[in-house]
Amino acid sequence: KMSGPLYDAIVLGSGASGAMAASVLVKRGWTVLMVDGGVDDARYRQIIPDRSFSEIRRTDAQQARYFLGDDLEGIPKEGVKVGAQLTPPRQFIHQDTDSLHLPFESDSFFPMQTLALGGLGAGWGAACFAFDSEELRRVGIPAEGFTRYYDEVAREIGVSADLSSELAPLTLPGLTESQPPLEIDENAQAILNRWCASKNGFRKAGLTLGAPALAVLSRDLGNRKANPYFDMDFWSDSRRSVYRPRYTVEELEREANFQRASGMLAESFEETSQSVVLHCRYLRDGTRVQFQGKRLFLCAGALGSARVALASAGNVARETSLLCNPYTYMPCLNLSRLGRKNSERRHSLSQLCGLYLPPGFQDAAVSLQFYSYESLLLFKLVKEAPLPAWAGLLVMRALMSSLTIVGVHHADSPSPGKTVKWIPGDSGQNSKLSFRYETADDQVSLRHENEKRLQKLLLRLGCLPMGRIDPGTASSIHYAGTIPNREGESSTFGCDSSGRMNGRKRVYVADSSSWNYLPAKGLTFTLMANARRVAEEAWKAASGGAP
Repeated sequence: KMSGPLYDAIVLGSGASGAMAASVLVKRGWTVLMVDGGVDDARYRQIIPDRSFSEIRRTDAQQARYFLGDDLEGIPKEGVKVGAQLTPPRQFIHQDTDSLHLPFESDSFFPMQTLALGGLGAGWGAACFAFDSEELRRVGIPAEGFTRYYDEVAREIGVSADLSSELAPLTLPGLTESQPPLEIDENAQAILNRWCASKNGFRKAGLTLGAPALAVLSRDLGNRKANPYFDMDFWSDSRRSVYRPRYTVEELEREANFQRASGMLAESFEETSQSVVLHCRYLRDGTRVQFQGKRLFLCAGALGSARVALASAGNVARETSLLCNPYTYMPCLNLSRLGRKNSERRHSLSQLCGLYLPPGFQDAAVSLQFYSYESLLLFKLVKEAPLPAWAGLLVMRALMSSLTIVGVHHADSPSPGKTVKWIPGDSGQNSKLSFRYETADDQVSLRHENEKRLQKLLLRLGCLPMGRIDPGTASSIHYAGTIPNREGESSTFGCDSSGRMNGRKRVYVADSSSWNYLPAKGLTFTLMANARRVAEEAWKAASGGAP
């Protein structure tokens, strides 16, 4: 059945890109319908006290509920895998997706999919990077004037950053809007001090460090409050200081020209001369429903948008490309902090950011995020240690104040071995995606060589690497490239630089599906900026270029 009126725009997805695209269109006066799965945390969010981690550990009798989970879902039952880092209050993000609603098959790529309110942004680590003009060109985003969209996003969500640092020109080129940077903890400060003491040598070796830019408030913004340094950011949304897309959605729901159809799984769309019809079904009972809009914006993430677009392509396409940042992490001991107590006043997110540009391999940039290991609970480390539990606990307690986790992200480019195939369902079953992700041996070797060089630089920073952990090819949760920008190739499956899908007049791609390249830098800040650009381009086209 058809549900509701003809909207000016339907936005599919409530994640980072959907929230930004809808925000632009609502403010331009369009009637907007957002369609999303809407799965949310109804169990833990309301019972987590607005207090510090140390105080909660001492006083809250209910803490086991959200630290371990009512069903002990916070205790990994298998080895390290995609999503293992999600705490119980964040596990709604991938609730029921693979098994029930978004099935897939693969022997090489096991992504995290979501039907959550806020999409994957509900668990975003909040690190913000801006792409430079060359990176934007390779991605397929017009660079001219694009910094304006970065500034718009920074004003709307609140980004804390040190724009005067030596790192900022590399990680935030052109950004002018920010709040003051957050404080970093003693562990990170010791590492940064060591870099500063020999920065000429480190920069010559290709490594630049600095405080991270984070979508976290250091000053109040609207009804959101500055981060209280409770070290609970992986567990709670204390004072809404860390940006989540649902905050924008909640604000939009107060507007008369915005509506939201939640609890939906979008399956396909069809375009008529005057509108786009989006075919959906209710998650709760499978009842099918249709929504009609003058334009459709695909913002369901690279995998979700690909699923719907491929299902709607007829015989034009059944298989497309796939990008994902290769990711590893390196547990290290910051030797100068061994046995020294850290302050309880800290946030849990990235404490330091780095960009490594290997000399002679400028196309092989690596981005780094440094985390101190405090509030994530020692049982996870004890479980992985090759020691009896009692001994592992003693060892980890002694090492915890110096333990540093360095997340390492590499760039990714298209290749014939990285594909997504759509497989239609039969006898009432859901359609499937089939993933293949194979990287050329020379690219794998280059990454390993760069990580070895990086480990030597970490040693020079006083951080003793204790190993290299590879959680799997989809573990970065940075996906892109499934509806690529193929400017001038109107007969192929893809879109043009404005985001309009090839062969369609009314369908726009406003998430990372359209990207032709994934820089090593995190994608979410650029994802939001580009969603605003695509929405504005579509509005201008419909309005005859009116300001």
